[in-house]
Amino acid sequence: MNLNLVQFSELKEIDDLSKKFRDEAVIVAKDFSESELKEFNSKKRKSKTNLFSCKVLEKKDNTELQKFKKLADFIAVKGGTIEMNSWAANQKVDLLLQPFSSGKNAFDLATANVLRENKVFTCFLFNEFLEAKGFGQTQLMKNAILCLKLIEKSKALLLFVSGAKEKQQMRAAKDLSAFGVFLGMKKENALKTVRENSEKFLERLK
Repeated sequence: MNLNLVQFSELKEIDDLSKKFRDEAVIVAKDFSESELKEFNSKKRKSKTNLFSCKVLEKKDNTELQKFKKLADFIAVKGGTIEMNSWAANQKVDLLLQPFSSGKNAFDLATANVLRENKVFTCFLFNEFLEAKGFGQTQLMKNAILCLKLIEKSKALLLFVSGAKEKQQMRAAKDLSAFGVFLGMKKENALKTVRENSEKFLERLK
């Protein structure tokens, strides 16, 4: 199954490109307000693509976490710092988005092990690599490679997604698996991550 995650909610654009890229399901991940999420959930039923809502938490907020667990299909935490990575792992959210940045490395094996134990999927967002420039991009790559090695060592769950904030940033599953290979994965493991892990992730809705 081809599963993608985007960070914009223009449904016609998502439908058109998902058909082109053969994505069978798309997660729309945003810092939704309660009213925005209810509106999106009502509109997604009209979509030709199998759409899922995902509330993104950008700071530690247990009240918001509990409230949106009942409203959104999935809960994600935006990582990149030791504090947020650890909180996401221990709160057993569905997704940890981009647990690294172009700054100081914030990911370690202990966190990867907790992510595995609590069945939290780590998402690598391809759009952030598109947006990074110069030295920042070099550091982002370096930290991503280290993070990937620790995730593979711990056997934690992983997804490669476009993370697109606009339609121009959307990518097909084959491009995302190729990116995994570029970061150091074996080809068969990268393909498995894109295909089989997508199915495994959606099983949590059953």
